[in-house]
Amino acid sequence: MKISTKVWSKFGIIAGLIIWALGMAGCATKPKPPFEVKSPEYGLIYGNIHIPGHEVTEIELREYGKFYLPPFRIPPRVMIFRNGNFVAENLRPANYYISRFKANKFEYNLVKDARSSYQWVFNVEPGAVKYVGAYEITDVEPGIFQKGKFNIRAVRHPTERKVLKHMYEITEGTGWQSRIQRRIKSLR
Repeated sequence: MKISTKVWSKFGIIAGLIIWALGMAGCATKPKPPFEVKSPEYGLIYGNIHIPGHEVTEIELREYGKFYLPPFRIPPRVMIFRNGNFVAENLRPANYYISRFKANKFEYNLVKDARSSYQWVFNVEPGAVKYVGAYEITDVEPGIFQKGKFNIRAVRHPTERKVLKHMYEITEGTGWQSRIQRRIKSLR
């Protein structure tokens, strides 16, 4: 039985697409490591967000007063880990806020207008390593034709020290690690 070149060609394309899809799925589950410090003026933020029984897969950070229109202007990169820890590095000194997050393909907006965004604003000072808190999302009601509803509250656990220890590990080999180490020492 002889197999034609058309069959082999189709098989090659299908196999290539499967390998590509598996590679993309692997990239989606494990965040890339933090970039090196681009400027001594740039800062880093870190924190934790948790939804019982769900995994937060995306957090959108925005600079206060800026308009984002992908692909021309995209929000700062935020890496989020399975344990809910998140980090955003190389942030210019400015005011920022977390505008929304995603979990289980549902999107939850923290900000509805300029007034509500101001309630979530935090300042990143030049060269800062800043903790923005640990939060728990409860009473989640995903919306089908409307935005989902939820409650968000600040929590004590995980502690800043515990989140920092994780940040110390993931920033190994970058200039961020020494800044994080100084922050850990300042907590004692």
